[in-house]
Amino acid sequence: KKAIIDPSLFKYKVQPIKKHLYEAVIVKASQLSRRKHLFSRDRLKLFLKQHCEPHDGVIKAKATSIEKYNLAEQNFSYFFPDEPPTFIFSPASRRRGRPPKRASASLEDNIKPKQNTPGNKSKVSRERAKFQKQKE
Repeated sequence: KKAIIDPSLFKYKVQPIKKHLYEAVIVKASQLSRRKHLFSRDRLKLFLKQHCEPHDGVIKAKATSIEKYNLAEQNFSYFFPDEPPTFIFSPASRRRGRPPKRASASLEDNIKPKQNTPGNKSKVSRERAKFQKQKE
């Protein structure tokens, strides 16, 4: 396995937005920064909403974003210098929380059935045991 590269050794090619007025410049990592409140949780949520969508419990980039930014032509090493991470597979657990949105918007779809919560399950099992004792 390769040794991790020190981030301070990187140099970045900064391309201007207005290319006709400025030219590209190569800078050190220590020369790059962003304003304090430029990146926020709300902006991250907006970015994910605009460019990503869930597929079978996995968040994937939208086809429009892949096409617009030519992501299909890139690979992991284009963006990151180290080896790709290896993730340990874990089976999908039963989802807790609200059910996924459905395409239909009729009144019947808006009625939610009573969820079996851990408290309800134990109550049901207690009542079942109570009835079995009564039968005996």
